[in-house]
This record gives sequence, structure tokens and C-alpha cells, in this order.
Amino acid sequence: MLKGFRLRYNNGDHHVLEQEVDLDITRISGNAVTVAADFLLRDGSGNIDDPFSGFVQAVVVADTAANPQT
Repeated sequence: MLKGFRLRYNNGDHHVLEQEVDLDITRISGNAVTVAADFLLRDGSGNIDDPFSGFVQAVVVADTAANPQT
């Protein structure tokens, strides 16, 4: 689940056309879950040519109880 994110332009004020945050589970191994996060920030020109930065936080909710064989 998406917990939070921050996106910002590094070089001044821009009119935001699009923001996108995407989380994908890329691997499950035992009790470890690897999640990849991608994010995009596009200004009003429609081009993705301005430097931006930020972070994405995710929360993994998992059922770790063993399923008994019947």
C-alpha cells in the first residue's frame, strides 16, 4: 500500500500537468517482500525535461500464519 510520497521540482515553480506513483511487488522470498516504486512529475509543457526529486513510502501487509495441511 502507498503510505506517502513527496515530489518536487528542483529548479523553481512549475504548473503540474501530471503526477504518478506506482508500486509493484517484485519479489517474495520467505518473509521478505521487495517492492519497487516509480514516480513521475510532468509540468504543464507536457515534457519530462525538468529535474525533480522526492520519495515514496510503502507499507506491506502480509499474512504470515502458516496454512495447515488438511
